[in-house]
Formats: sequence, C-alpha cells, structure tokens
Amino acid sequence: MGCFDRILLPTDFSDLAEHAAPCARKLAEALHSSIHVLHVYTPAPPAPAEATVEPGVTPLVFSETDVRTALDEFVARQFANFSPPVVQELVFGSPVSAITQYARSHGIGLIVIGTHARGVVNRIFFGSVSKAVMEQAGCPVLMVPLAAQVPSGE
Repeated sequence: MGCFDRILLPTDFSDLAEHAAPCARKLAEALHSSIHVLHVYTPAPPAPAEATVEPGVTPLVFSETDVRTALDEFVARQFANFSPPVVQELVFGSPVSAITQYARSHGIGLIVIGTHARGVVNRIFFGSVSKAVMEQAGCPVLMVPLAAQVPSGE
C-alpha cells in the first residue's frame, strides 16, 4: 500500500473547495488513489425563545438533509466517472478536529484543502481552518489557494 493511497478532500461547498477538487482528482488519478470527500456539519444552536428576526430576513439554517444533498451534488459534479467510487462522509463537530481525526482513523495519506492564503494579519483575526489542519494533521497537507492554476475537473 502506497503512502498516498487515500486522499481526503474536505469541503464546505465554498469556491475554495470547488477549486481544490480538480487538483485532488488529478492527483488521485495519477497515483491510483481513492478519494474521500468529507463535510463537517456543525448544526446551529437553537435560537432563544425571545430571539426575533427582522421582517424580510431569513436566517441561514441548513438541515442535515440539505447538507447531505449538497454533498451528493458536490461529489457528482466534481467526481463524475471517477473510479474507484468516491467515499463521501458527513461528520458532526468542529472542522479542524473532525478533519484531522477522520484522516487518522481512515488511513488518509494526503489531505487536499482549499485556502484563502490571505496572509498573516487576516489569519490572526479570522483564523484559518486549512492552516490549523496543516499544523495538526498526521499526514501531508496540500493547500490549494484560489490563485493557483489547477487542472480542469475532467
């Protein structure tokens, strides 16, 4: 079994994940690796009974069903005609710990993750999931910034 037999692509369905997916796919094809696509779902806490919502404002709350549908659509869009079958998982929790725990427990050899690559000041104020994953992962992490040219999906 090779070092990169399993590649993990975490997704939050953002442009960053959409941009990193073709890179993960091309690597997996070249290395004959399987792909694991992971979404970490952190349900919103219930709103307090006294909370009010401005008229005309719809709060963004996604159900688990909506998230599973989004994951199915992401995989279908990014990994059509990919063989072997893509493993897709929805887990609950904090993104960084869930991603790194998943990688350890599933023998992932490489994590491919999108990143803003915003610089030090922005990371100090806003944090960076990709940077924290890189620091805590037990395997190599390939961070794909939006500015990077990546191969097309197919």
